[in-house]
Amino acid sequence: MAAVNRLVAAALALGVLLTGCQSLEPERQWYKPSGDYSAAEFERDSKACTKDRVLDAQCLEQRGWVSLSGDRAPKVKETAPAGAGMNLKSGRY
Repeated sequence: MAAVNRLVAAALALGVLLTGCQSLEPERQWYKPSGDYSAAEFERDSKACTKDRVLDAQCLEQRGWVSLSGDRAPKVKETAPAGAGMNLKSGRY
């Protein structure tokens, strides 16, 4: 019976951990391309664009804010597999 309790507790702990990890989104940094803004202006706009403790990125963008490009992972360039593009019509190597 104790082994079953430990198994249930471990499964529950794992579930809580995984649920918590889903909400870990990297914090974005924002700026206005015009360059003339204050921290108070950002606070005002971010409060206006926050609903249920979730920041609406589209709302901030409509107010002129732009997310820094460092918030996104760089795109990985796909490479063709070795031998791709070789003419192997004869079937010989």
